Amino acid sequence: DLGKLELIETQTVSGTPNNVDFINLASNPYNVYFLTATNVQLNSDGFQILLRLSNDNGSSFIGGSSYQFANMRVGTNGAANEYKSSGTSFIGFETYTGSTSAYSANFYIYFYNLLDSSKYSFTTNQTVNSASASGDRAAFGSGVLATAETHNAFRLFGASSKLQTSGTYSLYGIAES
Repeated sequence: DLGKLELIETQTVSGTPNNVDFINLASNPYNVYFLTATNVQLNSDGFQILLRLSNDNGSSFIGGSSYQFANMRVGTNGAANEYKSSGTSFIGFETYTGSTSAYSANFYIYFYNLLDSSKYSFTTNQTVNSASASGDRAAFGSGVLATAETHNAFRLFGASSKLQTSGTYSLYGIAES
């Protein structure tokens, strides 16, 4: 079943957490993971969902300045922009969201090499979201944590400590045989 998606875990936002964590990845080892996120909202408009990785199974999440990412966004209003950084404490995705159902983010992320200690862990992503002032937006991009080590957990969190009020995240492994 090469390429088959195998569901590992689904988490639905309950209450108002800042963080949604996926831990114990080594108990479901894959070379490639795939995460879907639907109808993600924050308790304040105009902020993003960001990503950090962990090398200690979620006891802590790596900050510092070893992350790099780049995204290209286009909007229905004709605006286009790059969102990138070559040394920051997270991977960003252009997932602007807000506090109403008309202002939610939907995205997917592929994770590569997380459990391979000899390679950098990196991501590719695609996002779609509504922004009340500027119409609908779509973006695509990639990110990397430029440290060769095992990353066995990850966290999705609201920028500027904003709380998540809704969303469903599903993590899959991609079968290789």
